[in-house]
Amino acid sequence: MSKKVSICMITYNHEKYIAQAVESVISQKTNFDYELVIGEDNSKDNTRKILIEFQKKYPDKIHLLLHDQNIGMHNNFFQTYLACSGKYIALL
Repeated sequence: MSKKVSICMITYNHEKYIAQAVESVISQKTNFDYELVIGEDNSKDNTRKILIEFQKKYPDKIHLLLHDQNIGMHNNFFQTYLACSGKYIALL
């Protein structure tokens, strides 16, 4: 069953800020079901590692798209957007 809201986020080399961005979504109080869909574009820093730890902690909320090679901002966004299953999509 799809979620009410999908939060669509893309990232590349955001090691310093990605935890804050994810926590800003996870900490929201809602009365509806949501998912956080993150397209990680083969970062060169620890962004991917941080996201995998968050996904382990919140497997029912976080869906990761982990690209094996850098596909660029536009393709990353498009693929991440298409992976969203919510009735509504919020961009972060």
